[in-house]
Amino acid sequence: MYPINMRLEGQAAAVVGGGSVAYRKIKHLVAEKATVVVVAPRVLPEIEELMASGRVLWQKSTHEEFRWRYGAFRLVFAATDDFAANAEVCRQARAAGALVNSATEPKDCDFFVPAVIRQGELEMTVATGGSSPAFARLVKADMEKRYHAGLGEFLAWLGTARKELLKTVEGTQRRQKLWRQAMKQEIMDLILQGRMEQAKDEVRKEISGAGAESSDSTGGDQGKI
Repeated sequence: MYPINMRLEGQAAAVVGGGSVAYRKIKHLVAEKATVVVVAPRVLPEIEELMASGRVLWQKSTHEEFRWRYGAFRLVFAATDDFAANAEVCRQARAAGALVNSATEPKDCDFFVPAVIRQGELEMTVATGGSSPAFARLVKADMEKRYHAGLGEFLAWLGTARKELLKTVEGTQRRQKLWRQAMKQEIMDLILQGRMEQAKDEVRKEISGAGAESSDSTGGDQGKI
């Protein structure tokens, strides 16, 4: 499998099924601002509530009645509890050019949806290739305990530091080398211990020196990051 992060804002996705599995898929798609069409004769009340977002449309039909329309979607989720129905949805949707995910047959999936940990702009995922979503959730819970919100806060600070570095250090390769040197295990250890300011100071030591060297050679201001 080739792991990617896909922007879904404004993209169309179909979810075939109206039960609890379908609800989880729909909820996450709505959170990513996708436009979702739910194909099912009946749906859970929770799914009906999601329709208030304006991004969820309900096509009250069976998958047999809807299959000819799959070409309009980038992603199609076969999320019924019927193996045969999901297999048929995958076959029809794939033939129409969509990427498909089956809730009942991992081997019939073009993609898997990993468990996600988000800390600000930092995103970490756990995937099991469809073998055990429950185990992925267990690993996710363990990671959430270890990788706290401080990582997201530190990443936001690094974004600002990176912009300053662009002003003071010339050359993409030089900046890349500098960041590789600055991102030491010691930095991660300090963050995980909650010693955020000390972690920032350690990064400043690495990049401020390079910024000063660059300023000396170009006649610019010194000491920036």
